[in-house]
Formats: sequence, structure tokens, C-alpha cells
Amino acid sequence: MSTPSHVPLRAFVQLSYGYGATSWHARWEKGVIPGINEPYAYGYYRAAGPDVIIEQSEDRVENPLSRLVRYGVRFLIGFDFVHAWRNRAGILSSDVVWTHTEAQAMAVLLLYRLTPRARHPPLIAQSVWLMDRWDQEAWWRRWMMRLLLSRADLLTFLSPENMARARTIFPGQRMAWVEFGIRADEMTPHAPMAHKSGDPIRVLSLGNDRHRDWTTLITATSRLPDDVPCHVTIATANRIDVPPHVTRITPTNNDTLFALYDQADLVVVPLTRNLHASGITVIEEATIRGLPVIATDTGGLRHYFDEQCVFYVPIGDVQALAQAIVTLACDPDRCAEMVERARARIHTRLNSHAYALRHVALSRELLSQGAPASDSPKENTAPATHDMKITIAIATSGRPEILRETVAQLRRQTHPAQQILICAPTAQDIAGLEASAGVTLLQGPRGLAHQRNVLLDHARDADVIVFFDDDFLADPDYLARCADAFAADPEIVVATGRVLADGAKGPGLPVDEGRAMLEDSRVNDTSSLPAVQPAWNGYGCNMAYRLSTIREAGLRFDERLPLYAWYEDIDFSRQLGQRGRIVRVNGAKGVHLGSKSGRTPGRRLGYSQVVNPLYLFRKGTFPLDHALRSIGRNIAMNIVRSVWPEPYIDRRGRVIGNWLALRDAMRGHVAPEKMLTL
Repeated sequence: MSTPSHVPLRAFVQLSYGYGATSWHARWEKGVIPGINEPYAYGYYRAAGPDVIIEQSEDRVENPLSRLVRYGVRFLIGFDFVHAWRNRAGILSSDVVWTHTEAQAMAVLLLYRLTPRARHPPLIAQSVWLMDRWDQEAWWRRWMMRLLLSRADLLTFLSPENMARARTIFPGQRMAWVEFGIRADEMTPHAPMAHKSGDPIRVLSLGNDRHRDWTTLITATSRLPDDVPCHVTIATANRIDVPPHVTRITPTNNDTLFALYDQADLVVVPLTRNLHASGITVIEEATIRGLPVIATDTGGLRHYFDEQCVFYVPIGDVQALAQAIVTLACDPDRCAEMVERARARIHTRLNSHAYALRHVALSRELLSQGAPASDSPKENTAPATHDMKITIAIATSGRPEILRETVAQLRRQTHPAQQILICAPTAQDIAGLEASAGVTLLQGPRGLAHQRNVLLDHARDADVIVFFDDDFLADPDYLARCADAFAADPEIVVATGRVLADGAKGPGLPVDEGRAMLEDSRVNDTSSLPAVQPAWNGYGCNMAYRLSTIREAGLRFDERLPLYAWYEDIDFSRQLGQRGRIVRVNGAKGVHLGSKSGRTPGRRLGYSQVVNPLYLFRKGTFPLDHALRSIGRNIAMNIVRSVWPEPYIDRRGRVIGNWLALRDAMRGHVAPEKMLTL
């Protein structure tokens, strides 16, 4: 039981229709849910206590019309939104929401998007099958799933292999592996195998998962030696053709299912390649019923049980599976030892009580914005906040007056920078600014990516490097709040601050107005926001990186993105985000002046607005749906505004650049550096 707190944690568990608390419990009492199940689905209720209140979704009684509506919506969007909508009162009034699969998670996240004025509790969104089928989903489905799931506060997975795949799709998002366990209140004794000559080996295999490899099992058991007869029982709802030595059965209640376990000598879990620990429930059930298990070595099952607990065979290896069956059938002592070791794992950590308490721990971490939510958190070797060494890096071009004001503002930091590095293509770009203690002036090739790489090369033994635009006025506590975040959470590798005002979206802001905003409590107050929250990428005008992670990854800014390097910040931060979390630190705030001097000419920038997103999509750092939205939005804006263009933007030049880039893209030529020829 978790330690009591002053105010109980209220967790709402949103499950599929049919798994509602009342309807599930009624069926469980009748014994018509096959398997070692809980009185309430998956055992989340076991987390309940003096300091935790668990509420579970309910199934509304439906008439034919309401059922048709729910099914219709589910068919159109791919998940049961109507069921989540019916449970919205419990969802929105809780402290935290837990979902069991990606389908319920997306339904809750869509509910959040459709109720913008409501309070949205943090969501722990578990994914089971999504990563296995991601590549087979239609592009619009992937777009929708990425759009929704990227808003989850924490993505959890039942297998580290699943989570590793997810990191390539949702880089920088907070993730955790949660070990799944079932009810283990009692362990059923099972008589050890004792075979007489000619007695068949009684093999049991169960499951409805699409990753069951019945073909390999049937082939392996049909090729056993003549003096080793075998009878296989396959318990599945799926229709399969079976030879004479195989019986297929569909258990409809626990009496039938448990009789199958009692009559078997061993359980085989044959699997095709998967990522989601397919078969883990059967392995745990078989262990509780006292049976040794042979399983295909895939899906991360070894992270649950090692080879001392389960006999593993390679994927699709008929000969290895046949040999494993014979080996265990002839060695009852080994079987007993495997069961004993596997049961010890279930007793200590692979049970529904531990599974539920893990959700409580993750929930408290989310609500407190505390330590990272991972099964084996990185050791926090980062220095304390006050010892955090931070380097400021500024790439500049064409605006020395504003640069001087920016540096003057940075000297006011309450957590002083270890050094300030400034890289410019010419001496004129840093006129009036002299190198001094703590300020290093560098010269490098023109172009944001080139200059930022020079800055990386000259960063010394800093813990964090913060890239500021030369027209970003940072709040005096900016570095202090960054230091707090990086020192507290070793999983954070990218942080971006809160932009209080962005002159890049308008005519630009004068320095005096920017400073006035920083001093205005009505503008500068972020106390109502969480200290740290997930972010999709670092914003180039102010973004901080853990320098050790950059060096471990050998990461560089992509110098194929020339001059202003449109979207270089997304490219770099999303790559680093595969190694940890990307966050927004709301106390690290500032004003982006958005000065129009030193900007890329309209035609060149218009070309980059189209080609750079396509290039990054090919590179794998920018999803196609994001790229197409960005391209479409910029083209539409440029065309509309070109009729009455702003005096500070060359809209017509951008339109020409957009169309030149579209022409090249349709010809298959996607080269960002071509903008230099325009």
C-alpha cells in the first residue's frame, strides 16, 4: 500500500465497452470470463486504499439505435469515442486518467480536444498493439494517432521493444515500461509429469492473438520421433485446420479452461515476430497453474522471464520447438525448477497488485512533476542546480546593435552563464562588442547551421548549452529555471522556454518594448502554468540541450539547411529527443523581438518553406503530415497576404520561392541548398 497523503489520489480507469466495472464484475461472478481474471478488469482496483480512490468506466445499457451510433463512430475514426464521451464526467473530475490500450487513450484525448474549457487530468496512455501495426495503418490514421497520442502526458508499454519503436515515432515524449501481471493470490499445485512408455505428451497452447504461430507448433509436433507420441490441444476462438493429433477447442468458462491446464504436461506459446510481449498472460497463467512453458523468443518476453523460467526457442524454428518439447517431457525435475523460479518472479513483481501500484507511482510522479517515469531511471549524475554549468551560444548576422542589447540582458542572469559564445560570419556583424571575461567571439561560415556547429565545437565542459537568437531577451531567471529542470530530471535532453511575445509573427518588437514586457507582471507571470510540461520540439530562438547527450550522439546541425536554416531547430531537437525527453520550462521565459534585419530574402525563404520540410521528412525527423501542413499553411498565407503584403515581408518573393520549390519537388529534386542559387 502506498504511503497515505493528505488528499487521496482520484484515478479514473477508462476501459473498453464490455469491461465496465458493473458488467465485468457480474460476468466474473458467474465464471464466464475464461482465464485467471480479476473481479474488476485487469486489477486496477488493487491500488485502492486510504490514499487512492479508483473509479472505473461503466457500460451504458444500449438500445439498437444507440449501439448503432457507437459502432458507426468507432468504424469511422477507429476507436470508441462514444463510450469515452458517456464516461466524461468521471474522466474530467479525476486527478489522473489511466487507459489500458491505445484505443481508449485516443478516445480520451479526443474528448480533451473537444472540451477545451474543461480541466484535463494527466493521462497515462498505455499502448499494446499500435507499434506492431503502425506501418500497416493508412497515412491519415497515422496522422490522427500521432496528433492525439503526442498529447498524452505519459505513454506506457508492456514491452521495452514496443517502447523502443515508439521512441522513433514520438521522440522526446515521456515513456515508461510497465510490467503486466495477473491475479496471483493463489498458486495451483500441479502433479509432476510421469510418463510411461507410449503415453502421449500432452501439450496445451492457448490464445487468440494474431501473432500466434500455430503452423510452427503443428508442424513441430507432427515431426516428433515415432516413440514420442504427442497430443496437442489448441484453445482458441480462431478457426484453424488441424491434423488428427491436434484438437481445437474454444473455452467459454473457467471450468473448461482450468480442466485443460490440469490435463496438460506443458504449455507452448508459439509466436511470430512482435513487439508487444504477446503471450505474456498465458505464460503467467500457466505458471500459476504449475505448468512449465516453452515460448518463442520474441516481443520482449525475456524482460519478464529469463531462460531459467521459460524454455525459449527461435522464431519459426520447427526443429528447436520439437526438441524443446521432448527435452522437457523427459526432465520433470527441470520442469519443476522452471515453474518454481517463474512463480518467484510472479510473487515479487509480475502480479496485478504490483501492476496497479506502478500506475499509482507514475501518477504521483506526473502530478508532482518529479523524477522521470521509467522502469530503470537513469542515475541522476547531473550536478545540483547551483553547480550546473551553462554555456550560452548565439549565432548572429547583420544586427550588431540588437546583439549588444541581447548580451547586456544576458549579463543580468541570476544563474550566471559559464561562458557566452557568439559566432558571426564577419567582424561587422559583431561591431561594438568586444571579447571579455566570459564572452568569446568566434567567426564561422555564414548560415545558422554552420555557425551553431562552430559554437558546439567551442563549448567547453558545460552541462547545458543554451542557443539563443541574437534578438531574444531572456528573463533574468531563464538560466536558473533551466538549471532546475536539467538538475532534477536526467531524462530531459531538450528544453525550450516560454515565449511571452514573438515579434517574428508581426513587424517585430523594439528592445524597449521587449524589456517592458519582461518587467510587466501581467505579461511575465507564468505561475499558473506547470513548471515543466512535454513539448514536441525545441524552438530555435531559445532552446537548451544537455551537452553530454549531444556528444554521445555525435549530433550536428544539418549544414545542408543553408542561411536561415528553416526548421533546423526541429531537425536537431527531434533527433536528440530520441534519447530522452523534450520539455517546455515555463519559468524560463523571454521575448523574441523578431527583428527583420538580417533575414533571408523572400524568394529564398519561400523556397525553404517547401523544400526543407520535405527534406526533413525524407531524413526521418519530420513526419509527413506535419510537413504537408506546414507547406500548405505557408503557401496559403503567402498567396493571401501577397494581395496586400506587409511592408516588412516580401510575400510575393515567398510565393515565387514556394512555386519554384513545388516544381522541383514534383520533379523529384529536394535539395535545400538550391535556395542559394535563387
